[in-house]
Amino acid sequence: MNNTQHALRDLIHDTLKNIQKHKAGEIINWTLRNLIAKYSLANDYYYTTQKTIDFIEQQGLEITNRAIRLKKNKITFEHPVPSKVIADEFITKYDPDYINKILVDTDAVVILSHEEDNILKKNGLNKVMPKNWKFGDSIFARYDLCEIKVLEKKIKMKGAIRR
Repeated sequence: MNNTQHALRDLIHDTLKNIQKHKAGEIINWTLRNLIAKYSLANDYYYTTQKTIDFIEQQGLEITNRAIRLKKNKITFEHPVPSKVIADEFITKYDPDYINKILVDTDAVVILSHEEDNILKKNGLNKVMPKNWKFGDSIFARYDLCEIKVLEKKIKMKGAIRR
């Protein structure tokens, strides 16, 4: 966990306390989801697939650049466990130690081509985890079901965090 992630983790805890205290509505829940997404986006290393690496190289782009224009270049930075799934878990089970564990366990981003991202969408898995999945199971369960092979080796990232 780097310094940015430490700061984002603290903001996540503060936001959860505010949600509980004020029974806040959708705008604060949206803030929580974005903080969770930014937490993993702040990681210095991302996963990807060979198909995405090949696609990015064909486009003449630098895969290590977090500030790359995603839509224009037909790639996406995808969270293996959607931030809404994580946020919903945090809201229902507020326990600081548990939250820290889940943040560490789900701290990943996968760079996907739009083609691979569309496979998730076609299978109804772009915003949800597979049925019967629970925290502690593989964070890559959605990809496994869709036969999207995530490489084990991570890529060192640089540049501004985009969401």
